[in-house]
Amino acid sequence: MILLAQLSDTHFDLYEHNAERVERVMAYLADLPRRPDAILVTGDITDTGEPGQYEQARTALLADVPVYFLPGNHDDRAALREVLLREPPTTGALNQALRLDGVTVALLDSTVPGYSGGTLSDATLAWLADLLRETPATDAVLVALHHPPLPMYSTVVDPIRLTNPDPLERLVAADDRIVGVISGHMHAMGTTLFGGRPLVVAPSVASLIGGVWEVARPGQVPIDYGPDPSILLHVIEDHRLTSIVRTVPMGGWIGVQPR
Repeated sequence: MILLAQLSDTHFDLYEHNAERVERVMAYLADLPRRPDAILVTGDITDTGEPGQYEQARTALLADVPVYFLPGNHDDRAALREVLLREPPTTGALNQALRLDGVTVALLDSTVPGYSGGTLSDATLAWLADLLRETPATDAVLVALHHPPLPMYSTVVDPIRLTNPDPLERLVAADDRIVGVISGHMHAMGTTLFGGRPLVVAPSVASLIGGVWEVARPGQVPIDYGPDPSILLHVIEDHRLTSIVRTVPMGGWIGVQPR
């Protein structure tokens, strides 16, 4: 069994509200009797891509298990690389492969600098095809990116989702090793099918954005900063993906039902 924790849309902004929420989530993960094999942060790590925001993220996201970062549309590739990855501040797509025991995670950079929507470049799609060719036939494969590839009934996110989902969907449908696709960006959890596999969109640690049914007037963003932070825990076992949402209470654990 492989256990992955997915955090998304943390939006570090140099203020305490979002940082405290991430710190509470990381404390929950650190205290688990069965620790995650890796933590995936699927984009919008920062609010405006400033180096200081990445320093705040680096402090809050410290863990003694591997932590992998994908950029989102609020991020800056160069600053992310320099501060979080301690790499040269280059601006090319940040595609990464995570190899675990019997599981390969393909982390795809769907961001387009200066644009809120997402696109998978020809180079990124070729990178994924090469990775699949190099991956053992017995591995399960999980694909991660920031932008959902399908409409999720959000007036905020649907106009800025992945613009070219078809090539990815064909790759997913053609490879039986792929157990699912995960993303962020929506600030709410959603699930559907994509290429015949589960598509699981993570909630945001920072806030919640409602669906089309919560929009009372044109242009309204139904955002709520009050709910406790939520994450996803993904189990991959026997070539099956099981995804469980976990809300982490800011007030801590209450083990006995209050009366």
